[in-house]
Amino acid sequence: MKHHVFTHMSVISWLPFVILSACICGCGNTATVTGKVNHQGRPVTYGSVIFICTDKIARSGVIEPDGSYSVEGVPPGNVTIAVISRNPSMGRSVVRGEKPAQPGKKETSSQELVVKKWFPLPPKFENPKNSGLGCAISSGRVSYDIDLK
Repeated sequence: MKHHVFTHMSVISWLPFVILSACICGCGNTATVTGKVNHQGRPVTYGSVIFICTDKIARSGVIEPDGSYSVEGVPPGNVTIAVISRNPSMGRSVVRGEKPAQPGKKETSSQELVVKKWFPLPPKFENPKNSGLGCAISSGRVSYDIDLK
């Protein structure tokens, strides 16, 4: 009888690990969406991509200086999309990985390059209801380029 108790206790003690492992290995059923944002053939170099999912929760990602973006945790289904790209010279921003310039030295920072390459987008792309942007998302890794026309 002691053997039964030991086996039963062993199963109970491992059950949380089995459940956690199953969730980590894909039970989440969400997507990571990556791609590039372009407007009239030019990469959008600054801003955010926002996905409004069927659960009415927004997921967003940063637009990198090369126009690429990544949005994690997107549930499968139809999404509407907004792209926001406000003038980077009008507010504070920190560019990832950039070291501050040493006092007295004038350097061209990554932020200055972003400001030089930035261009305004039509305001309609900021509202997912009016942007005309959207797609169907499956789970896993999804590639979706956003072409603003």
